[in-house]
Amino acid sequence: MAPPIETFPASQVPFRVQIAANGKRRKGEEIKLEDCELLEMVQYSCWLEGRGQDVTKCRPIVKLFRKCVGDLMVETTALEKESRGG
Repeated sequence: MAPPIETFPASQVPFRVQIAANGKRRKGEEIKLEDCELLEMVQYSCWLEGRGQDVTKCRPIVKLFRKCVGDLMVETTALEKESRGG
């Protein structure tokens, strides 16, 4: 089982991305998420319906990510929605 992960509000993502997994500040210049490439991934949440549960219904769930320097990729879905007022 994976260890528990600290949760924090989307507004803290730009600050938290400056810190590496080891808890130390990332080397190099400050990472500005708005300068990173915006990527989109669509996942689907599906369920069964119908009398015999023989109908599959799905709805898309759009997730947004920022790909920055090196291999750093950050999910920014909540942050992007927050900054767009949605």
